[in-house]
Amino acid sequence: MAESSAYPTFNPKGSRFDESTYFGRIRSFLDVVDPRLLAVSDNELNQAKGLLQDFDAGKVDRSKVSDKDLWEAKKIRDGLTNPGTGETIFAPFRFSAFVPANISLVYGMLNAHSVGSVLFWQWANQSYNSATNYANRSGSDMSTEEIATSYSIAIATSCGLAMAFRWLGNNGPQAFKRMARIPFVIPYIAVAGAGAANVYATRRSEIENGVMVKDANDNDLGVSQEAGRQGVMKTIISRSLGLPIPVLVIPALIMHFVPKTLPKRVLVAAELLVISSSLCVGLPATLAIFPQKMALDAQSLEPAFHNLRDENGERITTVYSNKGL
Repeated sequence: MAESSAYPTFNPKGSRFDESTYFGRIRSFLDVVDPRLLAVSDNELNQAKGLLQDFDAGKVDRSKVSDKDLWEAKKIRDGLTNPGTGETIFAPFRFSAFVPANISLVYGMLNAHSVGSVLFWQWANQSYNSATNYANRSGSDMSTEEIATSYSIAIATSCGLAMAFRWLGNNGPQAFKRMARIPFVIPYIAVAGAGAANVYATRRSEIENGVMVKDANDNDLGVSQEAGRQGVMKTIISRSLGLPIPVLVIPALIMHFVPKTLPKRVLVAAELLVISSSLCVGLPATLAIFPQKMALDAQSLEPAFHNLRDENGERITTVYSNKGL
């Protein structure tokens, strides 16, 4: 009975948790960012894919395969592959690697004081974000030239904002000088601004070329540029503008009240602990702001989607698209 309540009847096109609620989406994204997925081997991934394919083909003996087995297989497949392309995501750029990878990046940005260190940590952060954005895009392909252009835009924006606000903090009006003294202000502005530019640049092909739109039964309805635009904008709000708040602002505020007279090793350990905790809480909390599977009003898309009907002749009013992460 306990397993039945923890693992509902398996639905290959649904979620184990109720994604119509914010709490349900947080629980779903906790599966996505689970660091244990980094230890899953290629063989285990292939077994998970095979089990799900057998289920779709009606070949699974339900007396031997439980709902838990099927949900765990779906967790592995969804956590290790891009839902739009089906490609296996390189381990460091999966969201299960996001927390451990960002601990050192956040620590470096919060403690960067010289020009060289500021530029280095902004470059390192946006390089990692560019790769993660591309690996977790909604499915639209990009050429090598587009990838290089997107990367250059993100790096230039990040370093430019960081240095501009650093200069204003030293030479600008008093308001800027006061702002620059707050530890998280410059890192947040640089990371949020560059993050928005990074997501837009890396995924702008989704706006220009469109993304696939589906009906409630997962049937393809066509490609929509407006659906691509909405997916990119929602990712910018949650990932680029929302995530830096718990990741950069909260650790800086907490560490402000930690006595600076403590030994250096204790201060470093405390800051790393605070950063790790903020990442663990902040990442699923901000990713869950919007569902990954977007429900869109057909009337909000191009005219081609306004009068579609399903196999029963009923008008399709709601369509679905993968937002990407």
